Amino acid sequence: MESELSNPIFIILKATLACTVALMADYWLGNPDHVSSTFVAVLCISPTVLIGLRNAWAQILGSLVGGVWGVSWLIFADNFHLPLLPGLPIAVGLAVASTFGLKIQSGYPVAAFTALFMVAVPQNTPLLTFETRFLALFIAAASSFLINALVSAMLYQRIYARRVKKVEGFIESILISVFQGDQKLADQGFALLNVLQQQLRNTLFELKMRHAWEMHKDINNFLVRTQKLSYLLHLILDLGFLCQEENTPAETVQPFVQWILNPDEERFIFLPDHLLGLQKRIVSVLKDLKENPLSG
Repeated sequence: MESELSNPIFIILKATLACTVALMADYWLGNPDHVSSTFVAVLCISPTVLIGLRNAWAQILGSLVGGVWGVSWLIFADNFHLPLLPGLPIAVGLAVASTFGLKIQSGYPVAAFTALFMVAVPQNTPLLTFETRFLALFIAAASSFLINALVSAMLYQRIYARRVKKVEGFIESILISVFQGDQKLADQGFALLNVLQQQLRNTLFELKMRHAWEMHKDINNFLVRTQKLSYLLHLILDLGFLCQEENTPAETVQPFVQWILNPDEERFIFLPDHLLGLQKRIVSVLKDLKENPLSG
């Protein structure tokens, strides 16, 4: 769902910049593990600074877990002269299992990669290998934070205006199908709204910590709009169910659903009496959306 809302241009830009910053930091700090620093920096790019920090923290914890199992296996293998197989799969499996046990499962790819890196590409000593890997993780986290802060935080209003507009367009495109009983499309619409609302709430929390109250107000307006869109989708779904329950022909109601897409008071369509309550709520939501147009 996140990929459906994201702008590919922003992802490409942030991935390119994150790799560039990570490589520059590698040369400055003498880190030889360019693969880890650049790869994890890309993993940590996100729509908001706060989500990026959480991603980076999960990657760092995952790396620590993977490093512990990788070092443990290297020491054990050195003492008993054991081959790469089955050592590497065991170290990777234990690293992944540990992330779930510690409830940091979002960091399991990096935990697995760190264990793999420690066992398959050792550098002199296990401790040196771990130090190199952790330095790469630190560089990746710092690089992604810098890019998230520069690119996303400065453009929150534009980013979310585009996302809300995209979701709003999708909701409008499925209203008739949802009224006709397409539950799959309704679920997709609710899922998109839920993802967007969670992103907006994370951003509001971040802006509150930064005391960026003016932008906080703008982003909160976007959240309110998505809540109204969610309510509208619920109402259309309920309208379809009520028509089925009351044996109301869909043909008598569908013109009103089409009217929703281009409301015009002069062409208003009144529904049967038993549907007037729902109709009143739908018109009220449409009025709120119209009186508070999307900006940004």
